[in-house]
Amino acid sequence: MVGTGDTAPGFTLEGTRGEEIREFTLSEFANGRPTVLVFYIHDYSPVCTDQMCEINDMEFLTFNDDAGVLGISTDGPYSHRKFSHDNHISYPLLTDVDKNVYEAYGMIEQQEDGRRHPKRGAVLIDGDRTVRYRWEAEDNWDKWEMKPLNDIDRIVRELTET
Repeated sequence: MVGTGDTAPGFTLEGTRGEEIREFTLSEFANGRPTVLVFYIHDYSPVCTDQMCEINDMEFLTFNDDAGVLGISTDGPYSHRKFSHDNHISYPLLTDVDKNVYEAYGMIEQQEDGRRHPKRGAVLIDGDRTVRYRWEAEDNWDKWEMKPLNDIDRIVRELTET
């Protein structure tokens, strides 16, 4: 599991931003700026919709071009494109069907039957790809709370003010 202070593993995933479907690479997207990786379960699930819309409305995303956000779930790019359009999401949504990025970031729960279930969470990396903050939901279906976003917002402001 990737923890605070560790180097964030790189990845390339297919995803969408607006109407465009293409590959996104962490190193190219982050490119020396703080980036929030938001792990969520499904497009259109009530808790995840609240989570993704709250992130979209956060001030650091709206007013700070020095920070980026990547949403990651197991849904496909066409679902992401529709979800993004319906909810006016301004940041890319990426597809991790094989759950490899979830696993690399410790956002996976191994079940007794051998199945791997993704978990909701957020990871903030700085411009050098060092993990500065990590949060994961205790239960995927718990109501969305703003504390993780407020923590991330505070750290992003500190990182971009220096």
